[in-house]
Amino acid sequence: MNTQTPHLIRLLRNGSQTGQRLCERMDVSRATLSRLMEDCQSEHPGFLCQIGAARSTRYAWAKPDENHPDQPWNIPVYHVDRHGVLQSDGTLTVLEADEYLFTPSNALRSRDTNRYPGGWMRPHYEGIPWFLQDIRPQGYLGRALAQQLFRQPEVISTPLPEHIHQWNDDQVLWVITQMGNDLPGHFLIGAASAERFITQSHATDAIHAEDRANAYAQNVRNLMGGRWIPHSSAGGEQPKFVAHVTDRHAQSRHVIVKFSPPAQDASPVAQRWCDLLIAEHHALSVLAEHDMPAAHTELLQGSDGRWFLESTRFDREGAHGRVPVFSLRSVLLEATGDLPGWVPAAAILHRDRLIHMDTMARIHLLDAYGHFIGNTDRHPGNLSFTQPDISDSAHFSLAPAYDMLPMQYAPEAQGSMLPDFRPITPYPVQHEMVPIAQDLAAMFWSGVARDPRISKNFREMAITHAEDLMAIRQKEVLPQLPEHEASSALSGSGLIPDATTRDGPATEQRIIPKCKQ
Repeated sequence: MNTQTPHLIRLLRNGSQTGQRLCERMDVSRATLSRLMEDCQSEHPGFLCQIGAARSTRYAWAKPDENHPDQPWNIPVYHVDRHGVLQSDGTLTVLEADEYLFTPSNALRSRDTNRYPGGWMRPHYEGIPWFLQDIRPQGYLGRALAQQLFRQPEVISTPLPEHIHQWNDDQVLWVITQMGNDLPGHFLIGAASAERFITQSHATDAIHAEDRANAYAQNVRNLMGGRWIPHSSAGGEQPKFVAHVTDRHAQSRHVIVKFSPPAQDASPVAQRWCDLLIAEHHALSVLAEHDMPAAHTELLQGSDGRWFLESTRFDREGAHGRVPVFSLRSVLLEATGDLPGWVPAAAILHRDRLIHMDTMARIHLLDAYGHFIGNTDRHPGNLSFTQPDISDSAHFSLAPAYDMLPMQYAPEAQGSMLPDFRPITPYPVQHEMVPIAQDLAAMFWSGVARDPRISKNFREMAITHAEDLMAIRQKEVLPQLPEHEASSALSGSGLIPDATTRDGPATEQRIIPKCKQ
């Protein structure tokens, strides 16, 4: 081997570089550099990677495959279509210095050329490509998986830290290439994960709808006992698991199931988590009933007295089909490299022609609604996009709302403190969707107040919030009426719970017109 070849490899391991830069750093001619590269290819086939063409060409060095150190780390990339068919999308080569080379398959080039914004499906990425960012194990299920793999290292050959936030990108990739058969969205990477998916598609482990209460209670017992590995990376911090459900007509759906503490836990913290599960069901139901896309939810009580909030996954279709879903976070990191809030993010994406005007308006509505119901968890991971079936559309469509609940009342991280009552403040941005969001939020708080499953303390807060929102509405909508007439009109609308609600449920009335599509 030429004595300068190791020098070239060391330079490339520090990151991709142009040929001119390599010549300058090595003090060699282009002809000499070409000979050195030929030596590298001969001694280490496949490790020297070329990115781009002509004057923009860069050169990089691939990391070795841990199982086959004499081969570059090439990861097959697939997606599962809406019919449950595994499709090849190309190969992801893991490069040194946290860089990646994506080589699309011919099928992807011909099929999805216009489905993504220009330049988004490119060969070279610094960091894990945006379209794979959401597959990183995260939240409650990610932490449970990390602890399980730490306790049972024989499950996977690579030693892993106990806590998921300590995983580096290589460790994340290793896990999802080996055990990533049930990731969010429709992408799937690694031959082992593809094989798991194929095996899973022939499995018959679906839960019958009528058996859910018992099955869900058993899942929680297994999870708490450490005997169940939740091979899913659906995000979020609240306790949850995933399941596959079929009804009596053999119709399949995949669900995410959040669960409360057991019934025998009568502590204020346990009751608050029950209240929040029920509140999330109300929050999403109000949106769905008024033509806003929202995850379909159902409340169940298990045989152990726990409450379960079952949410149908919108990234799944039927028994095995999958739907493309991308979080606002992953889209923003590719589009801007920054992570603003929902409303400024929508403005940026609309400016860059990545979303339509009506999508931006819906995001305004969701953000304002979240504000008025006390959802302080409106981060870029809690808003997502999907793609229409139109193959030539590079716009993102808003996915159904999820994780919409009054998180300002969630127990403190230590689990022993309950937040105090927090009055609703005016929404900081003027927009035509804000009054609609106020009315929807008033309906939400009224529905929570009338639900017999809600604790007295939380019911009283809900009544106060409903009254406050109606007071705001009184000033905005009925300024022409005397104050006592306006109050009378609103109290008779059904949006403010009557006095008896503080002691028990009443029949709910909803009068607000539906939002336009």
